[in-house]
Amino acid sequence: MFDRLSLPEDLVDCRGFLIARRGFVVSPEAIDEAAAVTVPEARQALAGTPLAADVAEPLSDPTYVHLFQGDGVRDAVERVLLAVRLPSVLFEELLAARRVGSPLHRHAFATAAVAVRMLLSALGEAKGLSDLGAAALLHDVGMRHLPSRLLRNEERLSRADGERIAAHPLLGGYHLATVLGRHPAVVAARSHHWRCGQGYPVLAKGPPRSIEVIAVASAFAALTQPRSYRSGAYDARGGCDVLVEEAGRNRADGSSVKLLVHALRGGRGDPRNIRFGHERDGHAPERNGYQQPSAPQRNML
Repeated sequence: MFDRLSLPEDLVDCRGFLIARRGFVVSPEAIDEAAAVTVPEARQALAGTPLAADVAEPLSDPTYVHLFQGDGVRDAVERVLLAVRLPSVLFEELLAARRVGSPLHRHAFATAAVAVRMLLSALGEAKGLSDLGAAALLHDVGMRHLPSRLLRNEERLSRADGERIAAHPLLGGYHLATVLGRHPAVVAARSHHWRCGQGYPVLAKGPPRSIEVIAVASAFAALTQPRSYRSGAYDARGGCDVLVEEAGRNRADGSSVKLLVHALRGGRGDPRNIRFGHERDGHAPERNGYQQPSAPQRNML
Protein backbone atom coordinates (compact mmCIF):
# COMPACT_ATOMS: atom_id res chain seq x y z
CA MET A 1 0.00 0.00 0.00
CA PHE A 2 1.08 3.59 -0.57
CA ASP A 3 1.28 5.68 2.58
CA ARG A 4 4.92 6.84 2.64
CA LEU A 5 7.71 7.94 0.37
CA SER A 6 11.42 8.66 0.39
CA LEU A 7 12.07 12.22 -0.77
CA PRO A 8 13.68 12.25 -4.25
CA GLU A 9 15.17 15.70 -3.52
CA ASP A 10 15.43 18.15 -0.65
CA LEU A 11 12.11 19.60 0.47
CA VAL A 12 12.41 23.39 0.77
CA ASP A 13 9.93 26.21 1.31
CA CYS A 14 9.45 29.40 -0.72
CA ARG A 15 12.22 31.12 1.24
CA GLY A 16 14.68 28.35 0.45
CA PHE A 17 14.53 27.01 4.00
CA LEU A 18 15.23 23.27 4.28
CA ILE A 19 12.19 21.34 5.53
CA ALA A 20 13.60 17.81 5.04
CA ARG A 21 16.59 16.33 3.25
CA ARG A 22 16.59 14.02 0.26
CA GLY A 23 16.01 10.45 1.38
CA PHE A 24 13.92 11.41 4.41
CA VAL A 25 10.88 9.14 4.70
CA VAL A 26 7.62 11.08 4.81
CA SER A 27 5.00 8.92 6.50
CA PRO A 28 1.92 9.33 8.69
CA GLU A 29 4.17 8.79 11.70
CA ALA A 30 6.65 11.43 10.53
CA ILE A 31 3.83 13.93 9.96
CA ASP A 32 2.35 13.24 13.41
CA GLU A 33 5.76 13.51 15.07
CA ALA A 34 6.51 16.81 13.34
CA ALA A 35 3.11 18.21 14.34
CA ALA A 36 3.62 17.14 17.97
CA VAL A 37 6.94 18.98 18.40
CA THR A 38 6.34 22.08 16.26
CA VAL A 39 5.79 25.36 18.07
CA PRO A 40 3.91 27.52 15.55
CA GLU A 41 5.23 30.97 14.77
CA ALA A 42 3.18 34.07 15.51
CA ARG A 43 0.21 34.36 13.16
CA GLN A 44 -1.27 37.28 11.30
CA ALA A 45 -4.68 37.74 9.73
CA LEU A 46 -5.08 37.40 5.99
CA ALA A 47 -6.82 40.79 6.08
CA GLY A 48 -3.45 42.42 6.78
CA THR A 49 -1.57 40.78 3.91
CA PRO A 50 -1.24 41.52 0.17
CA LEU A 51 -3.56 38.56 -0.41
CA ALA A 52 -6.59 40.28 1.14
CA ALA A 53 -7.91 41.54 -2.20
CA ASP A 54 -7.75 38.02 -3.67
CA VAL A 55 -10.60 36.87 -1.42
CA ALA A 56 -13.08 38.79 -3.58
CA GLU A 57 -12.13 37.07 -6.85
CA PRO A 58 -14.10 33.81 -6.46
CA LEU A 59 -16.92 35.67 -4.72
CA SER A 60 -17.37 37.77 -7.88
CA ASP A 61 -16.81 34.96 -10.38
CA PRO A 62 -19.98 34.40 -12.48
CA THR A 63 -19.36 30.64 -12.29
CA TYR A 64 -20.08 30.72 -8.56
CA VAL A 65 -22.77 33.39 -8.50
CA HIS A 66 -25.45 31.05 -7.11
CA LEU A 67 -23.27 30.03 -4.17
CA PHE A 68 -22.99 33.47 -2.67
CA GLN A 69 -26.51 34.82 -3.09
CA GLY A 70 -28.79 35.53 -0.17
CA ASP A 71 -28.78 37.95 2.73
CA GLY A 72 -25.28 38.39 4.07
CA VAL A 73 -23.86 35.18 2.52
CA ARG A 74 -21.05 36.81 0.58
CA ASP A 75 -20.17 39.06 3.53
CA ALA A 76 -20.08 36.06 5.88
CA VAL A 77 -17.72 34.09 3.61
CA GLU A 78 -15.48 37.11 3.13
CA ARG A 79 -15.41 37.75 6.88
CA VAL A 80 -14.33 34.19 7.65
CA LEU A 81 -11.57 34.19 5.04
CA LEU A 82 -10.16 37.58 6.01
CA ALA A 83 -10.01 36.33 9.61
CA VAL A 84 -7.78 33.38 8.64
CA ARG A 85 -4.61 33.58 10.75
CA LEU A 86 -1.38 31.94 9.63
CA PRO A 87 2.37 32.36 10.03
CA SER A 88 3.65 34.80 7.41
CA VAL A 89 5.70 32.12 5.63
CA LEU A 90 2.50 30.32 4.58
CA PHE A 91 1.02 33.48 3.14
CA GLU A 92 4.32 33.81 1.28
CA GLU A 93 3.75 30.36 -0.26
CA LEU A 94 0.44 31.59 -1.69
CA LEU A 95 2.05 34.84 -2.83
CA ALA A 96 4.82 32.89 -4.56
CA ALA A 97 2.21 30.90 -6.48
CA ARG A 98 0.45 34.13 -7.47
CA ARG A 99 3.71 35.75 -8.56
CA VAL A 100 4.51 33.02 -11.10
CA GLY A 101 0.92 32.77 -12.35
CA SER A 102 0.45 29.27 -10.96
CA PRO A 103 -3.09 27.87 -11.12
CA LEU A 104 -2.56 26.81 -7.50
CA HIS A 105 -3.20 30.36 -6.33
CA ARG A 106 -6.62 30.68 -7.94
CA HIS A 107 -7.48 27.12 -6.93
CA ALA A 108 -6.62 27.85 -3.29
CA PHE A 109 -8.93 30.86 -3.04
CA ALA A 110 -11.79 29.25 -4.97
CA THR A 111 -11.62 26.12 -2.82
CA ALA A 112 -11.57 28.19 0.35
CA ALA A 113 -14.57 30.31 -0.70
CA VAL A 114 -16.63 27.28 -1.75
CA ALA A 115 -15.68 25.26 1.34
CA VAL A 116 -16.51 28.09 3.74
CA ARG A 117 -19.86 28.60 1.99
CA MET A 118 -20.66 24.91 2.43
CA LEU A 119 -19.51 24.88 6.06
CA LEU A 120 -21.64 27.93 6.86
CA SER A 121 -24.67 25.89 5.75
CA ALA A 122 -23.69 23.07 8.09
CA LEU A 123 -22.18 24.90 11.06
CA GLY A 124 -23.09 28.57 10.89
CA GLU A 125 -20.32 30.93 11.94
CA ALA A 126 -18.96 28.43 14.45
CA LYS A 127 -15.76 28.83 16.41
CA GLY A 128 -12.88 27.36 14.44
CA LEU A 129 -14.39 28.08 11.04
CA SER A 130 -11.47 30.34 10.09
CA ASP A 131 -9.06 27.45 10.80
CA LEU A 132 -11.03 25.35 8.31
CA GLY A 133 -10.83 28.26 5.87
CA ALA A 134 -7.06 28.19 6.36
CA ALA A 135 -7.07 24.44 5.74
CA ALA A 136 -8.93 24.96 2.46
CA LEU A 137 -6.48 27.67 1.38
CA LEU A 138 -3.48 25.44 2.05
CA HIS A 139 -4.79 21.97 1.19
CA ASP A 140 -2.83 21.77 -2.08
CA VAL A 141 0.44 23.30 -0.87
CA GLY A 142 2.17 19.98 -1.58
CA MET A 143 1.82 20.71 -5.30
CA ARG A 144 4.29 23.57 -4.79
CA HIS A 145 6.96 20.90 -4.30
CA LEU A 146 6.43 19.26 -7.70
CA PRO A 147 7.98 20.25 -11.05
CA SER A 148 6.00 23.21 -12.43
CA ARG A 149 5.54 21.41 -15.76
CA LEU A 150 3.14 19.00 -14.05
CA LEU A 151 0.75 21.88 -13.34
CA ARG A 152 0.54 22.74 -17.04
CA ASN A 153 0.73 19.26 -18.48
CA GLU A 154 -1.42 18.68 -21.58
CA GLU A 155 -0.27 15.14 -22.35
CA ARG A 156 -1.18 11.82 -20.83
CA LEU A 157 0.70 11.39 -17.58
CA SER A 158 3.56 8.94 -17.53
CA ARG A 159 3.60 6.45 -14.68
CA ALA A 160 6.46 8.33 -13.05
CA ASP A 161 4.64 11.68 -13.30
CA GLY A 162 1.45 10.15 -11.92
CA GLU A 163 3.38 8.86 -8.92
CA ARG A 164 4.97 12.28 -8.37
CA ILE A 165 1.53 13.89 -8.29
CA ALA A 166 0.20 11.19 -5.96
CA ALA A 167 2.94 12.12 -3.49
CA HIS A 168 1.78 15.71 -3.01
CA PRO A 169 -0.63 15.08 -0.10
CA LEU A 170 2.21 13.63 1.96
CA LEU A 171 4.56 16.46 0.98
CA GLY A 172 1.98 19.08 1.89
CA GLY A 173 1.01 17.37 5.12
CA TYR A 174 4.60 17.19 6.32
CA HIS A 175 5.41 20.75 5.23
CA LEU A 176 2.41 22.16 7.10
CA ALA A 177 3.05 20.02 10.18
CA THR A 178 6.51 21.59 10.52
CA VAL A 179 5.00 25.09 10.46
CA LEU A 180 1.57 24.77 12.09
CA GLY A 181 1.87 21.79 14.39
CA ARG A 182 -1.50 20.15 14.95
CA HIS A 183 -3.93 22.00 12.70
CA PRO A 184 -6.82 21.10 10.35
CA ALA A 185 -4.65 22.23 7.41
CA VAL A 186 -2.30 19.30 8.02
CA VAL A 187 -5.22 16.86 7.87
CA ALA A 188 -6.67 18.53 4.77
CA ALA A 189 -3.35 18.44 2.93
CA ARG A 190 -2.81 14.76 3.70
CA SER A 191 -6.34 13.52 3.01
CA HIS A 192 -8.05 15.67 0.35
CA HIS A 193 -7.51 12.94 -2.29
CA TRP A 194 -8.62 10.09 -0.03
CA ARG A 195 -11.86 9.73 -2.04
CA CYS A 196 -13.68 7.49 0.45
CA GLY A 197 -10.71 5.13 0.56
CA GLN A 198 -10.37 4.81 -3.23
CA GLY A 199 -7.80 7.58 -3.68
CA TYR A 200 -4.34 8.28 -2.26
CA PRO A 201 -2.49 7.98 0.04
CA VAL A 202 -3.82 5.13 2.18
CA LEU A 203 -5.12 6.37 5.55
CA ALA A 204 -5.64 4.38 8.73
CA LYS A 205 -9.06 6.03 9.01
CA GLY A 206 -11.09 8.53 7.06
CA PRO A 207 -10.81 12.26 7.71
CA PRO A 208 -13.39 14.30 9.66
CA ARG A 209 -16.49 15.42 7.79
CA SER A 210 -15.24 19.02 7.68
CA ILE A 211 -12.19 17.86 5.73
CA GLU A 212 -14.41 15.87 3.37
CA VAL A 213 -16.20 19.17 2.68
CA ILE A 214 -12.86 20.74 1.72
CA ALA A 215 -12.09 17.78 -0.56
CA VAL A 216 -15.42 18.19 -2.39
CA ALA A 217 -14.91 21.96 -2.62
CA SER A 218 -11.45 21.36 -4.09
CA ALA A 219 -12.81 18.96 -6.70
CA PHE A 220 -15.59 21.38 -7.61
CA ALA A 221 -13.13 24.28 -7.96
CA ALA A 222 -10.83 22.18 -10.15
CA LEU A 223 -13.72 21.16 -12.41
CA THR A 224 -14.99 24.71 -12.85
CA GLN A 225 -11.65 26.35 -13.61
CA PRO A 226 -9.55 26.17 -16.80
CA ARG A 227 -7.02 23.36 -16.99
CA SER A 228 -4.38 22.65 -19.62
CA TYR A 229 -5.73 19.14 -20.29
CA ARG A 230 -9.28 20.37 -21.10
CA SER A 231 -10.74 22.53 -23.84
CA GLY A 232 -12.57 24.55 -21.18
CA ALA A 233 -14.15 24.33 -17.75
CA TYR A 234 -17.36 22.75 -16.51
CA ASP A 235 -20.11 25.14 -15.49
CA ALA A 236 -21.38 24.88 -11.92
CA ARG A 237 -24.12 22.42 -12.88
CA GLY A 238 -21.68 20.31 -14.88
CA GLY A 239 -19.24 20.22 -11.97
CA CYS A 240 -22.04 19.09 -9.68
CA ASP A 241 -23.03 16.41 -12.18
CA VAL A 242 -19.53 14.94 -11.98
CA LEU A 243 -19.50 15.00 -8.18
CA VAL A 244 -22.98 13.49 -7.88
CA GLU A 245 -21.81 10.66 -10.11
CA GLU A 246 -18.65 10.27 -8.01
CA ALA A 247 -20.73 10.14 -4.82
CA GLY A 248 -22.86 7.40 -6.39
CA ARG A 249 -19.69 5.39 -7.01
CA ASN A 250 -18.47 6.03 -3.44
CA ARG A 251 -15.59 8.15 -4.69
CA ALA A 252 -16.80 11.39 -3.08
CA ASP A 253 -18.50 11.97 0.25
CA GLY A 254 -22.23 12.07 -0.48
CA SER A 255 -23.12 14.30 2.48
CA SER A 256 -20.56 16.88 1.38
CA VAL A 257 -21.86 16.81 -2.19
CA LYS A 258 -25.36 17.42 -0.78
CA LEU A 259 -24.01 20.48 1.06
CA LEU A 260 -22.62 21.79 -2.24
CA VAL A 261 -25.91 21.26 -4.07
CA HIS A 262 -27.78 22.83 -1.15
CA ALA A 263 -25.55 25.94 -1.29
CA LEU A 264 -25.95 26.23 -5.06
CA ARG A 265 -29.74 26.12 -4.61
CA GLY A 266 -29.60 29.08 -2.26
CA GLY A 267 -29.10 27.31 1.06
CA ARG A 268 -32.79 26.92 1.83
CA GLY A 269 -34.08 24.00 3.86
CA ASP A 270 -32.18 21.11 5.37
CA PRO A 271 -29.27 19.87 3.20
CA ARG A 272 -29.89 16.33 4.45
CA ASN A 273 -33.16 16.35 2.51
CA ILE A 274 -31.40 16.88 -0.83
CA ARG A 275 -32.09 14.10 -3.31
CA PHE A 276 -29.84 13.64 -6.32
CA GLY A 277 -31.57 13.53 -9.68
CA HIS A 278 -30.61 11.29 -12.57
CA GLU A 279 -30.41 13.89 -15.32
CA ARG A 280 -26.96 15.25 -16.16
CA ASP A 281 -27.52 18.40 -18.17
CA GLY A 282 -24.68 20.67 -17.05
CA HIS A 283 -22.04 21.93 -19.49
CA ALA A 284 -18.95 19.76 -19.91
CA PRO A 285 -15.89 20.63 -22.02
CA GLU A 286 -15.65 18.95 -25.43
CA ARG A 287 -12.08 17.81 -24.83
CA ASN A 288 -11.12 16.47 -21.44
CA GLY A 289 -7.84 14.63 -21.11
CA TYR A 290 -7.99 14.35 -17.34
CA GLN A 291 -6.76 11.13 -15.82
CA GLN A 292 -6.78 10.28 -12.16
CA PRO A 293 -3.15 9.87 -11.05
CA SER A 294 -2.51 6.28 -10.09
CA ALA A 295 -0.85 5.95 -6.73
CA PRO A 296 1.95 3.40 -6.61
CA GLN A 297 0.95 -0.07 -5.53
CA ARG A 298 3.56 0.05 -2.81
CA ASN A 299 5.46 2.67 -0.90
CA MET A 300 7.93 4.89 -2.72
CA LEU A 301 11.04 3.91 -0.75
